[in-house]
Amino acid sequence: MENPYPPIARYLRERRESAGLTRAALSAAAGISPALIQKIEQGTRPPTLEALTALFDALTVPEVMRDHLISLSITGRYDPVSPPLVRPADQVLLDGITHPASLQMHPTYDVVATNAAWRLHFPGLETGLSMLEWMLLDPRAKTALVDWEQQVHMCVYGFRVMGPGLASQQRIAEIVEACAEAPEWTKFWTTDPAAPHSLDDPVMYCRDPRTGATTAMTVHSLGASLIPRREWSLVVYAPRQID
Repeated sequence: MENPYPPIARYLRERRESAGLTRAALSAAAGISPALIQKIEQGTRPPTLEALTALFDALTVPEVMRDHLISLSITGRYDPVSPPLVRPADQVLLDGITHPASLQMHPTYDVVATNAAWRLHFPGLETGLSMLEWMLLDPRAKTALVDWEQQVHMCVYGFRVMGPGLASQQRIAEIVEACAEAPEWTKFWTTDPAAPHSLDDPVMYCRDPRTGATTAMTVHSLGASLIPRREWSLVVYAPRQID
């Protein structure tokens, strides 16, 4: 497992700087001393849950990033999880879901199992492939995803921010090397999406493979944290209900 603290430090520092706050200003808003903020941002002082919560509130950190950074901060306290294993019962669960569903490793978006609806909606996005590689390198992705550019940018952002500390440097490098062949990669990798806060309520606009109609899909990502622990998450794309 990679050292989890540098990614936390970098994210909080970049978040503060993008908000135009000095450490003194953040200190006043969060009720934490500037010296402690400096140590957290430099990665020399592991942040407590209380400190993280105060910084999250002061920096209006999106919920999904709060969950990620908190889990990252405590990851070193537990034994490593066994390699991703898909049991027969896991596949039965997937096959029983009528909407597109897969088991994925986050934050690399590596697909470890899929159901029939997934394979129909996202042709070519097979087991063993990162969703990022499919989005950027398979031309069918631009047909399947109506809002292709926005979705790729959001996924690359999540991978860039969440990857260090959770994924191995080797796997990160493999995905970056593969995706760098896409002409849009540099833009997506070096810039932030327009509204990263939408990570809290992810929606993807997909093209119905049968009719060609555009369907708004809510992206559900459910972690398997209970026994048996798994590193993968259940990802389901369900039609969005219009209020």
